Order: sequence, then structure tokens, then C-alpha cells
Amino acid sequence: MELWPQGQPLERAKTKELIADCDGLVTGVTPVDRDMLMAAAKLKVITMHGTGTDHIDLGFAKERGVVVCNVPGGNQRAVAELALGLIFSLARSIPQARQQVLDGGWSPVIGREVSGRTLGILGLGKIGQELARMARALGMEVVVHTRTPRPELATELGLTFLPLNELLSKADFISLHLPSTPQTQGLIGQQELALVKPGAFLLNLGRGGVVDEAALYLALTQGRLAGAALDVLEQEPPQDNPLLELPQVIVVPHIGGYTVESLSLVGWTCARNIAAVLKGEQPPHPVNL
Repeated sequence: MELWPQGQPLERAKTKELIADCDGLVTGVTPVDRDMLMAAAKLKVITMHGTGTDHIDLGFAKERGVVVCNVPGGNQRAVAELALGLIFSLARSIPQARQQVLDGGWSPVIGREVSGRTLGILGLGKIGQELARMARALGMEVVVHTRTPRPELATELGLTFLPLNELLSKADFISLHLPSTPQTQGLIGQQELALVKPGAFLLNLGRGGVVDEAALYLALTQGRLAGAALDVLEQEPPQDNPLLELPQVIVVPHIGGYTVESLSLVGWTCARNIAAVLKGEQPPHPVNL
């Protein structure tokens, strides 16, 4: 078994070296492309330590007989709670208030209450549903845009499905929970941000490529958006990203699913995925079969 210490950067060449003799691979956001798969001649199974598999070449893995699995919903509570925490941080300007105290200040920072505000959610998977429940409990109105509206969820969760342009113009907080696909790449760009209600806040806890970061920077510096909270970026870790220079932007290092509880659940499910494939059985959560 090969284990890489958490928090230490893993270069591509070292990754290829580590997986050369492996039968199974548990991966995070490291790209597993054709070249990487070619370096792992013995590989039989890959399990994503989470949900999204857009960074894995599913087709080539299938060609080589490698089963790809994931853990759907294992971190839904963790990501939804982070989204909620970021909503409060934006509404109450918590990072700015803390910085003021560190700088020697002690003046009131006037914030906003979330009760009575409208939360727009893009993507109603397990994370989006969990966030909708939390927001409704706080007295927020919840509107949702998704490719396949489900009337039963509108009734169960007390939400309204809207076209994207209507959601953008109505929501006070817009929270993105979308995977990276050809359809979602650059989904929120200059035209979409021009529709946003002035003073609204944008959150992205899906994938970085869903938001055009240059357009987001303009919307923030021109005052169209009051602030943004980003758990994901187009380039991770960021290099010379101007968004990091804006005080009204909160950036955290892709920590949505990182809680003690979710890591335990996801870890055990990854183990079950790999054990099943290596025993010749159907894994709990196959993606490319």
C-alpha cells in the first residue's frame, strides 16, 4: 500500500511512479488522464474520494478494463454546511470585520440577515438538496435552476424551479453546485453576471471552470456583485489570481468535503468500492460500467 501524506504536493511524475504497480487507486482532484492510466499497467479500479469524476478519462479507463467508482453523497452535509457558513460570512462581512480588529480598528460593521432573503441554487444534486433544506429552515426563499426539474422536490423542499436568467435576477445569494461538463464550462460569464441583482453574492462550491473568473472580477470591481465566496478556482492552487486581492472575496482551498465525519464515511466507501472490484464483485458505486 502506498500512502501520500495529506497536504504535501504530489507531482505528476511522482504520481505515475507510485501507481505503476498498483491494483487500486483512491484519488482526489489529481487528473487521471490517458497518460496517467498508461503508466499503471496493473490498475483494475479507481475510486474517486468524493463525487465528481470529470478529471478522470472514463472512456479510456473502460477500454483498459479499469472500473471507475465514486462516492455519491458522502460529503453532501459537509459541503452544504460550508456553503451556509460562507453565506453568513458574506452577509455579515465576517472576514472584513476580523481584519479590521487585527488592524487596530473597532467600528461597527453593518451586515444583513439571511432570513427573508432569496437563495438561488444551481444544481440540485444531493448537496443542493441539503443546502435547500438548511436555507428553508432559516427562513430563506429558495429558487433552483437545474437541467431536469423534479416537481416532487419542489413540494418536499418548498422551493421553486426557475430558468437561469430569472434566478440570476431574483436571488440575493447564488450558490453553484455543478460538475464540470461541456455544458457547464463558463456557464456564468459576462452576460449572466449582467443579469444579477445589484448587491447580490455569488458562491461556487462545484467546479472552478463553471465561472468565468475574468467576468467575475469585473462584476465585483464594478459593483454589480457585493461579494463572492469560492471553494474552487479554475487553477488550483491559484497563481497570480486577481480575485484574491479583492477584500469582498472569500477564497478557501477546496475544503467543502473536508470534515472528520465526511472523510470517515467517504474513506470507508472507497475501500468497499476497491475491495468489491478486486474480488470480482459489483462495486457499490460504479461510474463507467
